[in-house]
Amino acid sequence: MVVNTNNTSHLLKVTPRLFPCTDIEIYITNSFRKTTDIVSPTYWEDNNLLNISFDYTFADENNYQIKIIDENSEVVFRGEILSTTQETQTYSLTNNRYKW
Repeated sequence: MVVNTNNTSHLLKVTPRLFPCTDIEIYITNSFRKTTDIVSPTYWEDNNLLNISFDYTFADENNYQIKIIDENSEVVFRGEILSTTQETQTYSLTNNRYKW
């Protein structure tokens, strides 16, 4: 998944392992810094997808691990997020870092 670093409000659409019946929490771990933050999102089901809305400030050009857990400590979803301001279709790992 890719999120835009300029935005603080995010909407993820995921295929969950199970649909939660209770509140959920998102554990967001920065892969470089090894720090973890916990976010309490809102969510709803739509066409067999779990739509998750939350606020979080991602650092530009960082990778994150996310784990969504329900109140019973069941893992609802695991995944990775890349935060960038670049267009996803033309993404370059070395964008604006080298001059030719």
